[in-house]
Amino acid sequence: MATITLRKVPDDCVEILKKAAKNNNRSMEAEAKSVLEEFTSQYVAHKIVTNADLVQEMWRLLDGHGLGEDEELVPPRNTYDTEPRPVDFGDDDDCA
Repeated sequence: MATITLRKVPDDCVEILKKAAKNNNRSMEAEAKSVLEEFTSQYVAHKIVTNADLVQEMWRLLDGHGLGEDEELVPPRNTYDTEPRPVDFGDDDDCA
Protein backbone atom coordinates (compact mmCIF):
# COMPACT_ATOMS: atom_id res chain seq x y z
CA MET A 1 0.00 0.00 0.00
CA ALA A 2 1.07 3.55 -0.64
CA THR A 3 1.72 6.21 1.98
CA ILE A 4 0.45 9.76 1.52
CA THR A 5 1.80 12.77 3.40
CA LEU A 6 -0.31 15.91 3.39
CA ARG A 7 1.28 19.24 4.27
CA LYS A 8 -0.30 22.55 5.19
CA VAL A 9 -3.79 21.14 5.73
CA PRO A 10 -5.99 23.95 7.10
CA ASP A 11 -6.74 23.60 10.81
CA ASP A 12 -10.50 23.75 10.24
CA CYS A 13 -10.28 20.76 7.86
CA VAL A 14 -8.33 18.78 10.44
CA GLU A 15 -10.91 19.61 13.13
CA ILE A 16 -13.78 18.53 10.88
CA LEU A 17 -11.94 15.29 10.07
CA LYS A 18 -11.36 14.67 13.79
CA LYS A 19 -15.07 15.22 14.54
CA ALA A 20 -16.11 12.92 11.70
CA ALA A 21 -13.68 10.25 12.94
CA LYS A 22 -15.06 10.50 16.46
CA ASN A 23 -18.68 10.33 15.21
CA ASN A 24 -17.84 7.19 13.19
CA ASN A 25 -15.78 5.58 15.99
CA ARG A 26 -12.65 5.62 13.84
CA SER A 27 -9.15 6.94 14.11
CA MET A 28 -8.38 10.06 12.10
CA GLU A 29 -6.28 7.91 9.76
CA ALA A 30 -9.16 5.48 9.20
CA GLU A 31 -11.55 8.38 8.58
CA ALA A 32 -9.16 9.92 6.04
CA LYS A 33 -8.90 6.54 4.26
CA SER A 34 -12.69 6.27 4.24
CA VAL A 35 -13.04 9.74 2.72
CA LEU A 36 -10.48 8.89 0.01
CA GLU A 37 -12.10 5.52 -0.75
CA GLU A 38 -15.57 7.07 -1.03
CA PHE A 39 -14.31 9.86 -3.28
CA THR A 40 -12.35 7.56 -5.58
CA SER A 41 -15.20 5.06 -5.95
CA GLN A 42 -17.62 7.86 -6.88
CA TYR A 43 -15.03 9.36 -9.24
CA VAL A 44 -14.49 6.05 -11.03
CA ALA A 45 -18.24 5.34 -11.27
CA HIS A 46 -18.85 8.83 -12.68
CA LYS A 47 -16.08 8.38 -15.27
CA ILE A 48 -17.51 5.04 -16.41
CA VAL A 49 -20.99 6.47 -16.90
CA THR A 50 -20.01 9.81 -18.43
CA ASN A 51 -17.12 8.71 -20.64
CA ALA A 52 -18.68 5.60 -22.12
CA ASP A 53 -21.96 4.59 -23.59
CA LEU A 54 -23.57 2.67 -20.73
CA VAL A 55 -24.91 -0.08 -22.98
CA GLN A 56 -21.53 -0.56 -24.63
CA GLU A 57 -19.89 -0.70 -21.21
CA MET A 58 -22.41 -3.34 -20.14
CA TRP A 59 -21.64 -5.38 -23.26
CA ARG A 60 -17.93 -5.13 -22.51
CA LEU A 61 -18.44 -6.25 -18.90
CA LEU A 62 -20.72 -9.11 -19.95
CA ASP A 63 -18.19 -10.14 -22.60
CA GLY A 64 -20.96 -10.80 -25.11
CA HIS A 65 -23.08 -12.83 -22.68
CA GLY A 66 -26.49 -11.25 -22.31
CA LEU A 67 -29.07 -10.11 -24.80
CA GLY A 68 -28.81 -11.49 -28.29
CA GLU A 69 -28.65 -9.28 -31.36
CA ASP A 70 -32.38 -9.75 -31.99
CA GLU A 71 -33.45 -9.13 -28.37
CA GLU A 72 -34.64 -5.79 -27.03
CA LEU A 73 -32.99 -4.17 -24.03
CA VAL A 74 -36.36 -3.12 -22.60
CA PRO A 75 -39.91 -4.11 -23.53
CA PRO A 76 -41.94 -1.59 -25.52
CA ARG A 77 -43.78 0.91 -23.35
CA ASN A 78 -47.54 1.35 -23.16
CA THR A 79 -48.54 -1.48 -25.46
CA TYR A 80 -52.09 -1.33 -24.12
CA ASP A 81 -52.66 2.35 -25.05
CA THR A 82 -55.60 3.38 -22.87
CA GLU A 83 -56.54 0.11 -21.18
CA PRO A 84 -54.63 -1.33 -18.24
CA ARG A 85 -52.61 -4.44 -18.90
CA PRO A 86 -54.16 -7.76 -17.91
CA VAL A 87 -53.04 -9.31 -14.64
CA ASP A 88 -53.22 -13.02 -13.83
CA PHE A 89 -53.96 -13.65 -10.15
CA GLY A 90 -53.80 -17.41 -10.56
CA ASP A 91 -56.53 -20.00 -10.17
CA ASP A 92 -59.94 -18.68 -9.04
CA ASP A 93 -60.42 -21.80 -6.89
CA ASP A 94 -57.79 -20.49 -4.46
CA CYS A 95 -60.06 -17.61 -3.43
CA ALA A 96 -62.95 -19.81 -2.23
